[in-house]
Amino acid sequence: MATKFSPMNLRHRFVEAATARFAANVPDFVALHQLVVDQGGTFRNDHGAIRTADPQVRALVLRAAQVLGLQREREYAFPAKKLVSFDLQVIGEDASQFKIFVSQVDLAAFPDDVAAQIRNDCAEQAQHVDHGAFIERIERFETDGTLNAPDADAFIEHFVHRLMNRNGPPMLRSTLEAVAAVSGEAASALALGPDFNHVTIDVRAAGFGGIEAMATAMLDRGFRLLPQIQGAPGTQLRQTATMASTMETPVREADGSTGSAPTEKQFVEIIERGQAVDADGHRLWQQDGQPLIFRNFLAANAVNIFDAASTRIATAHQ
Repeated sequence: MATKFSPMNLRHRFVEAATARFAANVPDFVALHQLVVDQGGTFRNDHGAIRTADPQVRALVLRAAQVLGLQREREYAFPAKKLVSFDLQVIGEDASQFKIFVSQVDLAAFPDDVAAQIRNDCAEQAQHVDHGAFIERIERFETDGTLNAPDADAFIEHFVHRLMNRNGPPMLRSTLEAVAAVSGEAASALALGPDFNHVTIDVRAAGFGGIEAMATAMLDRGFRLLPQIQGAPGTQLRQTATMASTMETPVREADGSTGSAPTEKQFVEIIERGQAVDADGHRLWQQDGQPLIFRNFLAANAVNIFDAASTRIATAHQ
């Protein structure tokens, strides 16, 4: 009998492949893994985050995530960052399940001329990738609820290396500079493409008693962190992150030649999840009487986490 891959199987394979790609590009991620190993903990990915300016990419990520057993749940708005977001979750009581946090560049918040430049960049990228076979595999899953081995292999490969990628030519320098003048976070999103701009490691699974202890251990190892932990002690969500390293990104100059521009794109986050509460502040419990751990996100925390990867200066010609 042919092997069939369920959403849970596919999700595990996706996390493994996407994490390996992220690790190849982000030295801090590799160093953090070593810190957790030295601590004797478990390196558990709480979530990865994707940013995109293309509504069609956003829609395809949502549809593909459903193959992984992830469903859209809550929405979040970040007007100062010119981003709107939602989370993709395994619905239930298990907060340890891998999640994806998707952010869309809010084109309506940009001046018309800058929004037009963003749309042109998205259209140019779309011309250089064919998602047809990928969508056919999604449709087969939507009919059967599983994928066979060849389809599963191809689905994961396309999701990680084609959908989560800038597939066309480098962005125009003029576009990067115009977007960065409005939103550094949106500029970083365009520079990176819809790859994971960060991956988040669970503090307690890593073997630390709390986020302060893990942050201190990271600082001792030379990590550069945001100046403050987001979320007060004892609350349902606490987070901090490394500062994204400045990387040279290929850009197209006005004369058609290829140059480079400094951008901040990818970083590592750590997270401590506490007991969930209802709208009145009452603690919530699982059906078995154990604390119900909060598995969503808080906009007030995330708005400052976004500062870890914001391309604020994109005007220095190389």
